[in-house]
Amino acid sequence: MLGASLYLAEGVEKKLAFIERMQEAGVQTIFTSMHIPEDEPQDTLDALKEITKKMKDYAMELIIDVSADTFDIYNVKKEDAKDFFTRLGVNSLRLDYGFTYQEMKALSEDFKIVLNASTIDETTNEELLAVGFHLSDITVCHNFYPRENTGLGRQFLYERNKYLHEKGYRIQAFIPGDKEKRGPVYAGLPTLEEHREADPLYAYLDLVENFWVDEVLVGDIEMHTDQLKRLKQWQEEKIITLPLESLAHKPWEIFYEVHLNRPDVAADVVRSSQTRIMLADETIEPKNNNSARPAGTITIDNEKYGRYAGEIQITKKDLPADERVNVLGQITAQAIPLLPFIQSQTAFKFIGG
Repeated sequence: MLGASLYLAEGVEKKLAFIERMQEAGVQTIFTSMHIPEDEPQDTLDALKEITKKMKDYAMELIIDVSADTFDIYNVKKEDAKDFFTRLGVNSLRLDYGFTYQEMKALSEDFKIVLNASTIDETTNEELLAVGFHLSDITVCHNFYPRENTGLGRQFLYERNKYLHEKGYRIQAFIPGDKEKRGPVYAGLPTLEEHREADPLYAYLDLVENFWVDEVLVGDIEMHTDQLKRLKQWQEEKIITLPLESLAHKPWEIFYEVHLNRPDVAADVVRSSQTRIMLADETIEPKNNNSARPAGTITIDNEKYGRYAGEIQITKKDLPADERVNVLGQITAQAIPLLPFIQSQTAFKFIGG
């Protein structure tokens, strides 16, 4: 599942248009914060009412990050929390600090409860169970990290999420946007540090496939439409899209069609399972066949390879030149980490170029 983040400093019309775009992109959840309002409190509340009304029309879920300070900011008594958030139309509450376990349980009768994934330990589990929670009913959400070099490392995230997954929690984490970054640092908002400049589809798949993440949220203000389409295409059709860095010449029409990797996964290359058949009547003459094939190179076997002629491949590792193999082009450097996710009969498609 894919979620997005919305920040309350922009005008209402811009936020409503953003919600429309996210709904079209398949986003089901939107995250925002009431910790430190970026406008006047009353303006924030008025905006939130319009936002939640729009999201209700689209059956989308709004998660609001709150703490004990939220009630001071908005001059609301803590015991009136249920009525306050109900009037706002909120679906889920990410409870940071300042709530007892009994208060969390009381709020869970009317709202989905989200906790900070970094703070869960055995004591937390015992306290939650003691007040009547089922851990599988709770979502835990990781932080995002605005400052470079402060995001989580792979080993820590793996061990943390393995623990949370085994306990039954539903897990959320963030990837950065690639269009409009959020200030004041403007360096992306990832959970995992190595995702800060990563291909968005790779960052998404990495969290879902390798770290037990159930829902990925885009932390930054905006993501390019073409990247949102790539994420939606994976979620709905399970197609991995590979942006092109370069093409040696205009390819055959089938080049831009959906390919399937062979069921017997090769160690060194991704192999399109259908192009040899579809190009059986073509003569693939040797061309651009004296170039090395660094990782991410797209190739086609020429007539010198006999029955393999016409097979389109993508190199997973650096390979030397081969007179039997024509070089067609290159996927982007950012897209190369996607290649390990192309497994037995995984669909993939080239875009751009």
